[in-house]
Amino acid sequence: MINKSEANLVSFKVLLTRNNEIVTEFSMLPENMVDEIFPKDERDVIKSILRNGKTKLGDLHSFFQRELNVLK
Repeated sequence: MINKSEANLVSFKVLLTRNNEIVTEFSMLPENMVDEIFPKDERDVIKSILRNGKTKLGDLHSFFQRELNVLK
């Protein structure tokens, strides 16, 4: 990786804001950047993590967003 000791590949957070609102945050490294950043022998694993993370955590993010909107 480029001069970093850590990188966020996929993340999901449930946060409480200063205004006492619950919000969710979902982020991930764009899959099209994998080839630019990672060595060739790591790319398939990273892409698999991203695809599975998007599926699983993206669904969870959408679920919480729907639930929070209903409760408002």
